[in-house]
Amino acid sequence: MFVDDGTWASRLALKDKAQSTVQDLAGLIKAANVDAELPESLTETARQFATLDGTMKTTRQNMTKLSQVLRQVQEANFHLLDNLRATNEATESLRIQPPLTRAP
Repeated sequence: MFVDDGTWASRLALKDKAQSTVQDLAGLIKAANVDAELPESLTETARQFATLDGTMKTTRQNMTKLSQVLRQVQEANFHLLDNLRATNEATESLRIQPPLTRAP
C-alpha cells in the first residue's frame, strides 16, 4: 500500500530541480564554448575582409591589364589578316598568264 508522505513529493521535486539545473548548466557550458570560439571566428572574418579589399584592387588591376593585352592581340590579329589579304592579292597579281597558243 502506498502512503503519501511529504518527503517523497519533496524528493521528486528536488530531482526535477536537479535535472533542470544540470540542463541549464550544460546549456551555459555550450554557450560559453560558442562564446569562446566566437572571437576566433570574428578575428578570422575580419582578417578575410581586410585582405578582400586588397584582393579586389589587385583583381581590378589585373583585369585592366588583361583587357589591354586582349586589345593588343586583337589589333595584331587584324594586322595579320590585312597582311594575308595583301599577300594573296600580290600573289594573284604576280601570276603570269600562259601565252595564247594559235591553232595550226
